Amino acid sequence: MTKNLKFIFIAILAIPLFTNAQISTTPLAENYKVVNIGNNGKGDFARNLILLHEIYNGTLLPMNNAIGTITAFRGTIASLNRINVAEINSSSSYNGIAASIKSFDDEGIWKLKTCIYNGKKYLALDVPYSAAFHDWGFNFAGWTKSSGENMKSVPYELKGSPINTDILSNIQDYIPNINETHQVNNFLILGNKVGIGTLSPDEKLTVKGKIHTQEVRVDMEGPLVPDYVFENDYKLKTLQEVEDYIKENKHLPEIPSAKEIEKNGLMLAEMNMALLKKMEEMTLYMIDMKKENEEMKKNQKILEDRIQKIENK
Repeated sequence: MTKNLKFIFIAILAIPLFTNAQISTTPLAENYKVVNIGNNGKGDFARNLILLHEIYNGTLLPMNNAIGTITAFRGTIASLNRINVAEINSSSSYNGIAASIKSFDDEGIWKLKTCIYNGKKYLALDVPYSAAFHDWGFNFAGWTKSSGENMKSVPYELKGSPINTDILSNIQDYIPNINETHQVNNFLILGNKVGIGTLSPDEKLTVKGKIHTQEVRVDMEGPLVPDYVFENDYKLKTLQEVEDYIKENKHLPEIPSAKEIEKNGLMLAEMNMALLKKMEEMTLYMIDMKKENEEMKKNQKILEDRIQKIENK
């Protein structure tokens, strides 16, 4: 093979890797199809949207939808490995829009967006960014149709600078409005961490927001429960010692300060046990005070009896 033929052969192989045009669509049954979308069209250090379908923007629409899966890959003997998968449920007809997304990835998160492209409004997917782009491109399999562009990759940023601003504008987050229900016997998550309302969970379950529940059950180890307070050899601080500590530190002994709680959060199990310990100690103080009170009453009764005898004489 001559050098020229080799160059032509290499150029032909490289065409799919550097175009954002829709390469091919394979209809399978009516609007169920497999679409080779291409890649981001710019290579590394680029961000791009995938236009799913046109959405309502003041003019009533026929059925537009994308229900299926988009896959994105990168990987060769000389390039990093990436895999991103998005499951899409979206539609827009008449004057309504409905959409939700589930994504599976090794380093990024797919996000639903809306945008204006060539004067029309679209529902789009923001492709998870990495400097190393998906050199195998994007493929869609599912049911889709659009009164405008359909499954089209459009780059909007290259090396931190906006591009295609003459045809693409007003990129905004879309808030999903489709519910997902799992009606099963047991719903098991065999994962390391779960986040609700956050993209960076730091515990087995991290929730950004309020939790509403009927009851919380916490498993506790025996040594953590402060029943040892009632042992005979427990050294109970005197009330004078407690008073001196409060004057100096402005909080109870063994209870975190307001600043510590603001910095580290509140550990409910530990705090409940610490408060239980203080309640048990308070009970002991009250028992001691009751004994002292009863002793004082006895002494008072003795004094009263003596005074009465003196008065009688």
